[in-house]
Amino acid sequence: MNYTDNIERLKILLTGASTDVSISSENEAEYKSLKNELKQSTKFLSNQPREFKTCVTLQEFRREMQAKGGYAERRKYINEIFYPLISDENSLMDSIEEIQQNVNFGHLNLLPQDIQQKGREMSEVYLYLYCIENSLRKFIEEIMKTETVNIPRKVQDTIDKLKKSEQESKYLPLRGGNDLFYCDFIELGKIIVGNWSVFGKYFPKQNEHWLNVMVDELYKIRCLVAHNSYVGKDERDALKVYYKSITAQLQI
Repeated sequence: MNYTDNIERLKILLTGASTDVSISSENEAEYKSLKNELKQSTKFLSNQPREFKTCVTLQEFRREMQAKGGYAERRKYINEIFYPLISDENSLMDSIEEIQQNVNFGHLNLLPQDIQQKGREMSEVYLYLYCIENSLRKFIEEIMKTETVNIPRKVQDTIDKLKKSEQESKYLPLRGGNDLFYCDFIELGKIIVGNWSVFGKYFPKQNEHWLNVMVDELYKIRCLVAHNSYVGKDERDALKVYYKSITAQLQI
C-alpha cells in the first residue's frame, strides 16, 4: 500500500479502537506494522500526534480516547489529528487560491471584515462538497454502465417528487443528464449501501457503516452551506479528510 492507503487504514483501525468494537490480535499486529511502515515517511514523522508515539497498542489508544468524551467527540478528535498527515496531498487549495485571485471581491468592501473572511472560507467548503458529491455521482453512473444497480424505493420516490416539482416550475433549469442529479449525499449513500454487493469491492477495507458515517457528516455540512450558515474549522478539517479519503478510495 502507498502512503495514503496506509494512513486511511490506520485511521480506520483507530476509529474502531475508539469504540467498543473488539480488538483482535490481528488488529494489533496490523497497527504495529502500519506504524513501522509509516515511520519511513518524513511527513508522518513530522506530523504524527502524541498518541502515535505513546500508544504502543490499540488498547492503549482506546484508553486515551475514553478521556476525550463520547463517540462523537472521539471521532472528531481523530479527524483532527489525521488532517495534518494528509492535508497537502491532492489538495484543492491551489484551485481555491486561483479562484480567489480571479474573483473581484471589491464589491464586498461594504460588508464587515469578518463576514468577508467567512464568505471566502465558505467558498472553499462549497468547492470541496461540489467535488465530492459529483465524484460520487460520476462513480455510480460509471458502475451502472456495466453492472445492475437497484435504486431503493425511497430514493426513487425522492427523485420522482423532485422531477415533478421541476416540471411545475417552468423557470428552473434541468438538474443534469440523469436521475443521479436529483440525489444528494443521503440518496447517493443509500444507493451505494443498498447495492453493497456491487460497490463494496471499490471500497477495500471499508464497510457500510464507514460510508454511512461519512455521508451523514457530509450531508450535515451541506445543509449548513445551503442555509448560508458558517462551517467551523473542525467541520472544514473533517471535510478535507473525507475528500482525501473518497478520492483515494475511488482512485479519482
